[in-house]
Amino acid sequence: MPKAFSEHEKETIRAQMREKGKRLFEKHGLKKTSLDDLTQAVGISKGAFYLFYNSKEELFLEILEEFETEIQTSILDFALRPKVGAHQNVKDMLKSFLLTWDTYPLLKNFGQAEYEYLLRKVPPERIHQHAQRDTDFSNHFIRKVKREGITVKASPRAVSNLIKSLFFIGLHRDDLGETGYEETMSIMIDLVAGYVTGNKE
Repeated sequence: MPKAFSEHEKETIRAQMREKGKRLFEKHGLKKTSLDDLTQAVGISKGAFYLFYNSKEELFLEILEEFETEIQTSILDFALRPKVGAHQNVKDMLKSFLLTWDTYPLLKNFGQAEYEYLLRKVPPERIHQHAQRDTDFSNHFIRKVKREGITVKASPRAVSNLIKSLFFIGLHRDDLGETGYEETMSIMIDLVAGYVTGNKE
């Protein structure tokens, strides 16, 4: 039976698991990183691991969300340029989102196979919770754009789905090839920005 940890120990261990997990998942990927790898890196037993997470996949998802929060915060802090049109400003925001995403190896290398594996391994209610986070971000995105004086022509649901579509293209990065991916993403960002703002420049 795993030992009881104090609240301070729990907080420290959870932080270590996220930090060590990031490195291991970046190096080996989700599938090939084992529970033994994670517990040995932190210095806890497998039994103790389950005091914090139900599976390595749930740890991975928490790390993924930590990255997403950092990226989303940077997007919501993005300074729009008053002398640039609405379409270009939204394009720049979306490009910033994707460029920031690519600075994280864990996210850049996260492909369709690992995404489908994660969906199979994590409980549906946890996936739903994650999806709600994406919807909440889209709503914050719309509010930011409106505060900056940009009229949003698309519905919140459409905006949310369009932003998600950019993520799904990213899952097929290897299939498209780096050049094909960059070209496709550039076109899609332009189309999404034009649809959201109702402008084409």
